[in-house]
Amino acid sequence: MSDSPAKVAGSRHKSAVDEKQVLNNLLKVLVSKREITEKDLETVLELTIRKLVELVQAQAITIYTMGADNLIHFTHVYFSEMLYSENKKLKEAFKKKSDHLRKLTLKRGQGIVGKVIETAETYISLDTQNDPNFFSGVDKETSFQTKSMITVPLITDSVIGAVQMINKNPPEGPELFTERDRQLLEEVADYSAKIIQKVHRPEIKMTDTELAYYLSRLTDHEYFRIEDDFVPDDKLMNLVGEKNLKKFLILPIKKAGTQSVEIAISNPVDFERIDNFRWATKLEVAKIVVSAEARIRKVIDGFFQHDTSGIDEVAALVGNEYGADSIESVELDEDVDEESTPIVQLANRIIEDAYTRGASDIHIEPFEKEVLVRYREDGICRVALKLPPNSLKALMSRLKIMAGLNIAERRLPQDGRIKFKEFTRTGIDVDLRVATGPMVYGEKVVMRLLDKTNTTVSLDMMGFSDYNLKIYEKLIRSPYGMVLHVGPTGSGKTTTLYAALNKINDPGINIQTAEDPVEYELFGINQMQMRREIGLTFSSALRCYLRQDPDVILVGEIRDLETAEIAIEASLTGHLLFSTLHTNDAPGTVTRFLDMGIQPFLVSSSLLLVCAQRLLRRLCPKCKEEYSAPDDELKLLEELAEGATLFKAKGCDACNGTGYKGRIGTHEVLTMNEAIKEMVLRCASSEEIRQAALENGMIPIFKDSLQKASKGITSVEEVLRAVRGT
Repeated sequence: MSDSPAKVAGSRHKSAVDEKQVLNNLLKVLVSKREITEKDLETVLELTIRKLVELVQAQAITIYTMGADNLIHFTHVYFSEMLYSENKKLKEAFKKKSDHLRKLTLKRGQGIVGKVIETAETYISLDTQNDPNFFSGVDKETSFQTKSMITVPLITDSVIGAVQMINKNPPEGPELFTERDRQLLEEVADYSAKIIQKVHRPEIKMTDTELAYYLSRLTDHEYFRIEDDFVPDDKLMNLVGEKNLKKFLILPIKKAGTQSVEIAISNPVDFERIDNFRWATKLEVAKIVVSAEARIRKVIDGFFQHDTSGIDEVAALVGNEYGADSIESVELDEDVDEESTPIVQLANRIIEDAYTRGASDIHIEPFEKEVLVRYREDGICRVALKLPPNSLKALMSRLKIMAGLNIAERRLPQDGRIKFKEFTRTGIDVDLRVATGPMVYGEKVVMRLLDKTNTTVSLDMMGFSDYNLKIYEKLIRSPYGMVLHVGPTGSGKTTTLYAALNKINDPGINIQTAEDPVEYELFGINQMQMRREIGLTFSSALRCYLRQDPDVILVGEIRDLETAEIAIEASLTGHLLFSTLHTNDAPGTVTRFLDMGIQPFLVSSSLLLVCAQRLLRRLCPKCKEEYSAPDDELKLLEELAEGATLFKAKGCDACNGTGYKGRIGTHEVLTMNEAIKEMVLRCASSEEIRQAALENGMIPIFKDSLQKASKGITSVEEVLRAVRGT
C-alpha cells in the first residue's frame, strides 16, 4: 500500500528542512574559513549534484577524482529519483549500483572520462553506444544503459577529476543535452573543483571573491560583482547610516519600494544578521545578492571617509575668530547652513568626532583661560579639544538652537534633545540628550549620544554569566512581580532593561514604559516621555497605565515613596514591573525600600529579582598582554579556577593607546526565597540579607568581575577600579 499524499508531502518537507540545516552548518564552516573535512565535502557534493540532476533532468551524475594511485575513482554516484520514484525495491537496486560503482576504477585515458581528464576539455556525447571513446565495461558491470552524456573536467592548478551527467530524460521534449546544460555543468565543475582542492590541500585558501561566488551558487543566489568603478546610491547609504553599514557589512544596492531594498552580503544564509539589519533600519529586504566581503567593506569605508584632521582645522578657525583679542561672542541665526561659519562647523564636527570614536557623552566645560571638550570613552573622560573662552557663548547658542532650547536663558539649567540627522549630511543617525547648567565661568553642556542604530542589543551580549543569565531570563518571563536594576548613573541599567524588553516583546502582550527621557524608540512597545513641568511624572504615568490593560510596565526610575507604592501595587495586581533604583548593591535595595517607608510585607510579596550592575572596560583584543600575576592578585583570584590566564592593558592604534576597547556588564543577581522574605519582614540589615542571598546562590558582583578577568575579558586593575570589592 502506497503512502498517502500528506505523508509524502510531510516527508519532502522534512527532507527540505534537514537539507537546509545541513547546508547552514556547512556554510558556517566555509565562512569561518576553517579546514573543510571529507565529511563536509561529501555533504556539499551530494547537495550540489542532487540539485543539478533535478535542474537538468538527467538520470544520473558521477564525480570522478584522480587518486594517488594514478587511477580514476568513482567518488560520488547519484541516481535521480525519477528512475525509481516510490518503488522501494528499485530504489534499493540503484543504491547497490551506486555502491558497486564506488568500488570501480578506470585507468588514466580510459573511456570518455579518461579523455576529458587528459585533454582538460568538455566532451558531449549524444549517442554513446556508437561513440568510439565510450567504455561500455561500466554499463556491463551495473546493467545500466548509458545513452548520452556530458563530461566536464575538474580543474584547479591541474586536472583533478571530472563530473559527468548521464541520460537527459525530461517529461516532455527531446532527450538531448543542451548548450545551457553544458554551461551549468561547467559552472558546477568550477566551484566543486575549488572545494575538493580545499579539502585535500588546506594550505590553499579561497579568496573572498571565490568564496562569495561559491556561496552564491550553493545557495541559489545571484552573484553580484562589485567593480572598482561601482558607485553606491548616496541617499540609500545615508538612509541606512554608517553605523549600520559597518556593523552588519550589508551593502544596499538599490531601493525596491518605499520601505524595501536589495542588498549585497557575503553570506546569504546569515539570517540573524539580515534580521538584525531589518530591525535596525526598519527596511524590508526584497532581494539578496552575494558579493565578496572585502569589496563590500571597501565600498562602505570609501563612502564614509571621515577626515580626522577636520575637527582640528575647524577648531583652529574658531581659535582665530574667537581669540583673546576678538569680540566676546556672536549670536547665531537658526536658519544657518552647516558650512556657513566655523562655529556651526565646529558643533557638527565635535558630535561627528565623538560618534566615530564611540564616545557615550560629550562634555563642553568652561574654565577661566580655556574651554575643554571631553569625550567619555569606555567610561573614562578624555580631553579631545581645547577652545578659547570667548568661543563658548557662540558654541552654546548653536547647540541650544539644535536642541530647541532658549538661547537667551543662561542662568538656569535646561534640558533638550538634538536629532543630529537634521543638521548633517554624513548620514549619522544619532540623537543627543542635552543638559546645560550655569557654572562659574559660563554654561556647561553635557550631551549623551543615543545611537538610534544600536537599539537591538540582546541579553546574551550584556555580559551576564551563564549562571546569572539563566536565572534572569527565567524570571523576566514571570506573569507578575517586580524586577529592579540598581547601580550608579552610567552603569548600563537602561540598556539592560531595553534588552530584557526586546527579549520578551511579543504581539501577544502589552508592554508600556514611562521614561525620562525616552532614550531609544522600541518597535512594538508603548513608550511615554515624562514631563514634570506639566505634572506628567512617573507616579501619574503609572496610574494611567493601570487603566490601560498592561501586561508589562517599565518605570524609568523609582525616585520617591509615591512612585514606589504605585509600582508595588502594580506588581501585586498581575503586572510584571521593571524599574531602576540608585543603590550600590542588590541586598541594599531591599533596605532602601524599607527606608523609603514601604511596608516590609509589600516588599517581600512583590520583589522577584534585583540585579546590581557595573560596566567594565574590555581589554583590547589586538594588544592585550598575558602576564604572571603577583601574589596580591593571586590572592584575589584564589576562589577561582586554578591556572587562570591573566592579561593586562598595553595600548595600540586600535584602542587609541588605552589598552581597552568597549565595555561589558558585570552583575550581582539576587532572587527571593523564603529565608530572605522572612528577613525582609523583620527588617533585617542589608548585611544579613547579603549573607542569606549568598547561601541562596548569589554570585557577588566582585567575584563575577574577577571571573571575567580570569577569562582575559578585562583586567584585575579594571575590576578594582570599577567594582572595588573587598
